[in-house]
Amino acid sequence: MFGKKAEAAAVEPVSQFVDDKKNAGAEARRCTIVAKSSVFKGDIDVEGDIQIWGKVIGNIRVKEGAIRIMHAGRVEGELSAPEIIIDGDVVGTCCAATLDILEHGELRGISRCSSMSIKRGGLFFGQSEQVENKTSSERVVPIKDTNIDKSKDKATVKTSA
Repeated sequence: MFGKKAEAAAVEPVSQFVDDKKNAGAEARRCTIVAKSSVFKGDIDVEGDIQIWGKVIGNIRVKEGAIRIMHAGRVEGELSAPEIIIDGDVVGTCCAATLDILEHGELRGISRCSSMSIKRGGLFFGQSEQVENKTSSERVVPIKDTNIDKSKDKATVKTSA
């Protein structure tokens, strides 16, 4: 056990292969990070995800991705994205398809979303406005005639899907 030393097998570097995989995934979904000790003043427009660990004073707009306000993060302004996840503090307006307020999250302001969830411990102070999905369209559904007399016109009802 202590007397013999085993020969070290020749090992090819694997780090290059791992780095290539990480770079391919990073290009598919970019993530912008505002660090914990930083303060950013101004508007932010990004196409991928954004994580806020520090403080942002301004509006954040994300085209395809999510805004994540982390536990230490704070935002004062308007947030607009397909998905917003709040685990820090937000003072302002959130416009999203889905809005999630997590255990440590706090939203003070206006929520404009089609789907909203608040975990136990999360706080929401303000106004909530439900926004319908843009993909839904009106359709006409006929009501079946229960009368035997078929000479009456069938009524139709408009519903939204």
